[in-house]
Amino acid sequence: MTRSVHLNILRAGWCQHLECMADRGGRLAPVQFPALCGLIRHPDHGWILYDTGYAEHFFQATRRLPESLYRSAVPVHLPAAEQLSAQLHALGIGVDDIRYVIISHFHADHIAGLRNFRQARFIALQADYQHLESLRGKRWRATLGGHLPALLPDDFGARLQLADSCAPCALPGWMAPFEHGLDLFGDASLIGVPLPGHSAGQLGLFVPDAQGRPAFLVADACWSAAACVAGRLPAAPALWFASADRQRYQRTYHSLGTLMAREPALAVLPSHCNRSWEAFANER
Repeated sequence: MTRSVHLNILRAGWCQHLECMADRGGRLAPVQFPALCGLIRHPDHGWILYDTGYAEHFFQATRRLPESLYRSAVPVHLPAAEQLSAQLHALGIGVDDIRYVIISHFHADHIAGLRNFRQARFIALQADYQHLESLRGKRWRATLGGHLPALLPDDFGARLQLADSCAPCALPGWMAPFEHGLDLFGDASLIGVPLPGHSAGQLGLFVPDAQGRPAFLVADACWSAAACVAGRLPAAPALWFASADRQRYQRTYHSLGTLMAREPALAVLPSHCNRSWEAFANER
């Protein structure tokens, strides 16, 4: 029997870019791209986060060259009310109540708040963590790829649980072309789904029962759900930055578009898509 969990989507800051970067059919006008993260209440494991969005640590890590180029190229905004710790406090949740942080991938806009969660264990794919570790001391290369290794807590390795070590499981047939996942807690409540291409090891999260509806958190497998369903890729410059492996990225992108078009009852939640976030929030 599938175990039900509660899922809420929080916005932890946003960056500004041209709409057409995420969708070739979009406008040549600046829009907000939210940094969304999932707040999950598990019946046994308590409070869990999927990514952390932006945090003050991002601004500290980008004070000097070359890291300051990141902040200049993609202006980041983090109003006080959108700081994740403030939002958790408003919900009656302390930062030390977070038991796990599931990391989709190690780009800075997804991990900037890790240092705030001193009691949490971390779950990520091995390939992505190894890639980040390989960039230590290579500041220019790391920055150009959207990585800021300084955002990791000093004891990150000791608190890391590799998703690869979790039991493999079959996804429901209707999730095709996605067929296999990783049972992160051994109870079929939260299934990690590798989404190759965007980074060395991006981890999506399939929630079979999120308050009675299946949900699929897909991080940066696409930036605009509408564009993905229509088969419109990001603009060429964004596509170059968006993919560690362009062919695998495009396969994942088109597979996701196929799934969304066929299964409208599935809530597919990209990490930077305002429309998907608002639609899911309005259903709660």
